Amino acid sequence: MKSFSHSWVVAAVFGLLAGTAAETVGAGQNRADSAKSGSSENGPVDPLAKMVDEAIDISTRRYLTGNVHTPWQIMHGLLALRQEYRIKQDGERVKAIDWISQGALFRGEPWFQKTRYGGRAHPYSTDYAFEGHPNQFLAILAIAEVPKEHTIITAQGETITIADMVRHAQMEVSSREEITWTLWALSHYLEPNTRWQNKYGEQWSIEQLVQMQTQEPVENAACGGSHGLFSLTYARNTYLKTDRPLRGVWLEADQKIQRYIREARAYQNSDGTFSTDYFSGSGHSYQFETRLNTSGHTLEFLTLALPKERLKDQWIRRAVHAISKDLIDHRRSPAECGSLYHAMDGLVIYRQRTRPKSQPVPIVAEGHSTEGKTPEISEKDGARSSGADGRSDDN
Repeated sequence: MKSFSHSWVVAAVFGLLAGTAAETVGAGQNRADSAKSGSSENGPVDPLAKMVDEAIDISTRRYLTGNVHTPWQIMHGLLALRQEYRIKQDGERVKAIDWISQGALFRGEPWFQKTRYGGRAHPYSTDYAFEGHPNQFLAILAIAEVPKEHTIITAQGETITIADMVRHAQMEVSSREEITWTLWALSHYLEPNTRWQNKYGEQWSIEQLVQMQTQEPVENAACGGSHGLFSLTYARNTYLKTDRPLRGVWLEADQKIQRYIREARAYQNSDGTFSTDYFSGSGHSYQFETRLNTSGHTLEFLTLALPKERLKDQWIRRAVHAISKDLIDHRRSPAECGSLYHAMDGLVIYRQRTRPKSQPVPIVAEGHSTEGKTPEISEKDGARSSGADGRSDDN
């Protein structure tokens, strides 16, 4: 992969501005949530909840800037903080989803485009700019719970909706391209039994996408296969909401998910972090960025995949503690956006599932699986820089 020019790298790495904690949008609400997590009518509440709140609060203050940071970077923030994610623009802090929906451009090119079949996010063009995978941005809009009716302005004042982007993804789907993010997006916006015909006249279905993702090898995939496992889990959870039993491709998908839950636990380090080799073997690092990347991606998968009651397991609590502590202790350290925001997403999902009144909840079904009750630009796919210089607005 080629990197951006030196001037862009400098802007990306040192693009976050410091301010005062009092100016931090959303920080007050997060602190209020933190205070609530510390006590209740029934007495003290788990101190881990306070640590999670603090880690999310601190990391939320790593602001990106519209027209400076790339669509790829900003969309990762939207992944972690959903529709409440804010960026800096013209000296103000604005909701990212509102800003990108009003005809946002990057280097003169629109974030979103109108197409023959509806609309799409600007496809991959160069490293760290637009989508890194087909339908990646649509998948992020899905987890952010952006409705199908939501309107986005494209070039020349044209408009598209999320439904248009879903239609485009259906028509363009192909076995010749990566389908991980397509499955993630379509399983959110379409019913699990949906079938359609693409532009080539081929018959497709959500179940076919599930089968393909189940058959994909994990070890050599992006970010150790964590994205593929997350996508498969997202689709399985949506299916579980129908209250139908796991069978066929859905049972196979769940069996794969259960296997890699066990792998993650087997390779977990004694300090609570997960293997730096993801699901392929044991591995540990003393480098903050490496730990954040590997443990964050793994935790993100696990917090979505495990039944809610298993989030109380000590091995999960140790992982949540380790990642939260890392984010708090290294609040001023550089952090790549893939690492930072996927780790934050893991904590956000954990908080939403263990304390559902804290924040809106993404799609997480409480059904029964087969286990039931039981400052740097990285060349690594999925860990490109957030442009974070590590300075937060409480400096």
